[in-house]
Amino acid sequence: MHLRNPFGWVAPLGLALLCGCAGYTSTMPDMPMFSEIGTTAASAVTRQLDPAAQGLPSWHALAPAIQRSLAYVSAKVQDDVAVAQGELVVTWKDVRATLTRLESLLPTLDRDPSVLAREFRWLRLTDGAHFSGYYEAECNASRTRSGAFRYPVYRRPADLRTARLGAFNPEWLGWRLVYRMGPENALLPYYTRAEIEAGALAGKGLELVWVKDPVDAYFLQVQGSGRIRLTDGTVTGIQYDGDNGRPYRSIGGIMADEGLLDSDDVNMQSIRAWLAAHPDRRDAILRRNERYVFFRLAPPGPTGALGSPLTPRVSLAVDRTSFPLGGVIAFRAPLPSGPLTGIGLAQDTGGAIKNLRLDLFCGNGQEAGETAGRINAQGEAWLLLAR
Repeated sequence: MHLRNPFGWVAPLGLALLCGCAGYTSTMPDMPMFSEIGTTAASAVTRQLDPAAQGLPSWHALAPAIQRSLAYVSAKVQDDVAVAQGELVVTWKDVRATLTRLESLLPTLDRDPSVLAREFRWLRLTDGAHFSGYYEAECNASRTRSGAFRYPVYRRPADLRTARLGAFNPEWLGWRLVYRMGPENALLPYYTRAEIEAGALAGKGLELVWVKDPVDAYFLQVQGSGRIRLTDGTVTGIQYDGDNGRPYRSIGGIMADEGLLDSDDVNMQSIRAWLAAHPDRRDAILRRNERYVFFRLAPPGPTGALGSPLTPRVSLAVDRTSFPLGGVIAFRAPLPSGPLTGIGLAQDTGGAIKNLRLDLFCGNGQEAGETAGRINAQGEAWLLLAR
């Protein structure tokens, strides 16, 4: 469950992919509440499953993603608690058994999806889940500052330090302290977005690449990973490598609250259009979100919190205090083309992914970006556990 924040500048642990571009609704219960549904109700959900809707030729194609979750979960101390919600306590052994069972059922799942209803407990989020989407962004960049390429994307600074508080108190599991050392070894909060953009890190050789548009740099941070097309034609991946630990604030939510955008039309596309039309207000709006992300270059392809590749329309970013990372989640997500009922795997986290929020990875490219940017509505989710 969520703990009262004991420090003014402690942020939830981890975000390989920072958040989705939609999902600006922020009114949510304090903690998830699960209620188990019966086999008949679960069977009704399984009849809506279609691997093709998730971009899979068959359910057997889910095996590599399951194996990546298994590798992560198997490395945990099996009797340790993966997540606890009220009377529900799930150990890593439970998560591993669920993944192993799902993998063993893949050969029969295409002809009999109702096997999922018989072989698993279905724990429904009583109040549903709020869905958003994210994708692998792409932008043009230069290795040096020149001409139109004037906005830096920074690598992780050497003075950025992180303490994981769960090592000191199990009740703080999932919390971290991000700081830098000041005079006389004083612990100080790391620089805000405004301070960094004003030059706090300039001249220290931390510029990884330079981009043309600060909004591109901002949304690269929001997505947490992407592809960089360099001026010499080279395409490389760019991955999350830490953040300043400051609070994440959705600029879409801010713009809706202040009447700059219609609350029913807040998405990546509408935000970009407004910022392009109001360049004099752009920087002030972006700096309202104090969170700043640092990157490293890597082979192309998005990597989630498990340290392994993500699978489009299967991988979900979750709050790890709400769902076990690596776990199996059946879901019904409100995609722009219509509801998608699928089998998902909790393989990522995000600074804005809290409580009942689920962020669906949509892939890469323009179509994926269009889809991800418009997912922002309530759906349903069920945590699956092997019987």
